[in-house]
Amino acid sequence: MKRFNGFTLIELLVVMAILSILMALLLPAIQSAKEKGRQAKCISNLRNLSNAFMMYANDFDEHLPASGRTGGNAYCEWVRGGNVISAPQTDPAACQRIRIEEGVIWPYLFGRSATSNPRDDEWYANPATNPYLCPSAGPVGRKRGLSYTMNYYLDVPPSQGADRIGIQLSRIKRTSGTIMLVDESDLTINDGTFWHLGVELTVPDLLLKHCGGGNLAFCDGHVAWMQDTKLRDMMSKDSNAFYPDR
Repeated sequence: MKRFNGFTLIELLVVMAILSILMALLLPAIQSAKEKGRQAKCISNLRNLSNAFMMYANDFDEHLPASGRTGGNAYCEWVRGGNVISAPQTDPAACQRIRIEEGVIWPYLFGRSATSNPRDDEWYANPATNPYLCPSAGPVGRKRGLSYTMNYYLDVPPSQGADRIGIQLSRIKRTSGTIMLVDESDLTINDGTFWHLGVELTVPDLLLKHCGGGNLAFCDGHVAWMQDTKLRDMMSKDSNAFYPDR
């Protein structure tokens, strides 16, 4: 009787089961590696933005730009636009694109003539082209075209009708320990400002873009990843890290 070499049904099932187990073991590692790559790109974005902030301050008597809060419309805001909506927000259709190209930081990233060269909507929604957008941003973040927000307390309140401006670097007591920029959750971002005692404190998954945490830029220019629970604890305890004069 002629015999044929090959797998039996049982052997095939065993091989398929082994392959399924291996895929289940490898998939989290692959996903983690991809997220680490996105985290590294996010850190690079924040470093570039921090450098632009420092160059702006060098040109304007050490003043940082204003934080770009909704309705502020100061001449020196780092980004413009945004809309006040209920949070958490999960509907991109309810969001407006934040006008990052009208902020004073834009020319330091793209050159003085960049303001006369507008981009299309796809450019603003693509983390590969838009350095204001975290690679792990979701649909809401991509619609807004912005992931990073500036510490509310780096603004200097206006006096006698003057425009709101950013604080002078020389007035910040601990530049290495004072937060400048936060990779804010897509659920709460609505302008260029991060107010740690506002709605940002009420959303459970404030910073879950990068392996249970998020990236922060500090006033000396360095960038660091921080665990979500640690940042939330700092926010709830009204930490000195948000105040330049403490």
